[in-house]
Amino acid sequence: MQTKRRNSIFSALLIFGLILPGLIGIFAVQAKAIEDQTLNTQRSLQNGLSSTPTWTLTSTAPPSLTSTGSPFTNPGLPSVDLYAFIQAPTRPVAQPYVLLTAFASIPRTGSVEIRGFVNSQEFICTESPCAIHLQASSRLIFRAYANTGESSAEVIASVSVNQGLNGYLVTIDTVSQFTSFTDACSNIWGKRDEDNASWDNFAQFPFQVNTSKTLHTLTARLILNGVVDVSECPAGGLSLGLDWPTACGLEKASAAVIAWQNQFDGYIWLASRDQGIPPKILKTLIEFESQFWPGNSRYYIDEVGLGQINQLGVDVLLRRDPTYYQKVCPSILSDCSRSYSSLEPSQQAQIRGAVVSSVDANCPTCGNGVDLDKAKQSISLVASLLKANCQQVHDIVRRPYVPDPGTPTVTPTATPKPNVATATPGKSSATTDYEDLWKFTLASYHSGVSCFQEAVLATKKNEAPVTWENVSKQMCRGGAEYVNGYWDNIVAFDFYLYEPTDLLSVIAAPTIVPTRTPVPTPTAYISSAKIIVKVYMDRNGNGSPEDGEWVDAMTVEVSISNGEKLTQRTINGIATFDMSGYPPNSGIDVSLPGFYRNETFLLPQQGDVTVVFKFDQAVLPTSLP
Repeated sequence: MQTKRRNSIFSALLIFGLILPGLIGIFAVQAKAIEDQTLNTQRSLQNGLSSTPTWTLTSTAPPSLTSTGSPFTNPGLPSVDLYAFIQAPTRPVAQPYVLLTAFASIPRTGSVEIRGFVNSQEFICTESPCAIHLQASSRLIFRAYANTGESSAEVIASVSVNQGLNGYLVTIDTVSQFTSFTDACSNIWGKRDEDNASWDNFAQFPFQVNTSKTLHTLTARLILNGVVDVSECPAGGLSLGLDWPTACGLEKASAAVIAWQNQFDGYIWLASRDQGIPPKILKTLIEFESQFWPGNSRYYIDEVGLGQINQLGVDVLLRRDPTYYQKVCPSILSDCSRSYSSLEPSQQAQIRGAVVSSVDANCPTCGNGVDLDKAKQSISLVASLLKANCQQVHDIVRRPYVPDPGTPTVTPTATPKPNVATATPGKSSATTDYEDLWKFTLASYHSGVSCFQEAVLATKKNEAPVTWENVSKQMCRGGAEYVNGYWDNIVAFDFYLYEPTDLLSVIAAPTIVPTRTPVPTPTAYISSAKIIVKVYMDRNGNGSPEDGEWVDAMTVEVSISNGEKLTQRTINGIATFDMSGYPPNSGIDVSLPGFYRNETFLLPQQGDVTVVFKFDQAVLPTSLP
């Protein structure tokens, strides 16, 4: 990242970042993974060795877990958030099952388990992921629990099981989870994805970005560090004299490669949610920069971690995000009252050096030579760096071009070229679309702000539209090749989506304590609710809709957690959606496409849900300028 352009002044400043081993306490790894989802556990999932739950008898209906406390207590460790999810196979399987997974927001030492009920049968999963065998359509209630006292939000899911010619089809009809995402860069640019591409979709669940890609560099790293056993392969599974796997090495390491590339997906999902960066963009960046191996194999470049972060990139973040600067400064400097940009160069270098060190996962004393917990924590920083580059790109693209003094004035021809030197304040260039802006952001991330800025300046000087096609021709060495190579990967992302195979063909059925009475199949509940959306312009500023203030023909979109979308246009300011037949507790997101307004909630079983969107009357000037 951002390695191609270094001037002598900045290189001198980098020296100061190397004298701070005692000043980065705040960035030290925050203990080990709470769930300890080790590579062995993940590899066992790929090989059909997923853990199965321990079952205990209950003779009562499944209670809500809302008030159930964790049996673990250890207040000495910092608090974390736990997350639990349910996943069903998308293809027919020999025996029906669902997978439960859990992870913690901050990796640290400790244990995690998933406890809950399938219908009235209680279960306990001591490891994640956990395969829950189903006898028929079922209702599940479960949480993740940590031995330090934390627990996840309660998850309630209804699952249907239907037998067909090719096996059982397992479908999650409804789940009480729905997360509202914001595309941060889209909001910064004032541009939307008009093509409805899949590469910028947000995922409701971490497993929706699981991939199965053959990664040669990662395979070589896993072999060289002893993660996989290739003793049966000639030459140790690597080409002689090269860090490149042979066909035998690729075959032996395939399960480990899949597990390794997906072990970070929970943290990619969290960073996506918190920073507003689409998860496929973030995961593809990590793949392209490091192939998911967080060690630094290019020491002469000083790039570290999953995102190959260096001080030039961190400098952009510290200048663009004062909140982040204030978060890290107190551990480095005694006086943080000044902004980052106003600090002495040596002080700036100290802070940059500490941030880079905080995500350097090289660890000779750790297993496999890398600190995986530190690598997982660094993903949020990678997302923040991308967002900072989004902001930087926005400012550069919309900045008017001012010719150097003495530049000859070009007399316009009869058909003048578009004026690409000017731009509407607050918006990127009208000639630059959403996809171009993402390519600009990647170019800035990789080649540096100065390289990108000079390319845009040269494009505007040539009176050419500020598009990737034109700007890429002006990029410094390697910039265009990097972005175009990345883009080939991101548009092909969905071809490599991964889900486990039929696990139960190789797993023994769990031991279940017989119940004294048969457990009935749960009743399939459906909703009879309506969603009423009202849109008005508050012209008089009284906060209430009145005649003449309703907005007609406004597009309203209702997104349901099962992936379905409903669209209507308002009539007399109102759009009504009849949700009869949809499962209660389905996640609902009501939005006005193009206006960045949305409301989220769980669908009730009955009744009306009213959503009101109010637009304020624009304030007009009292006098002409």
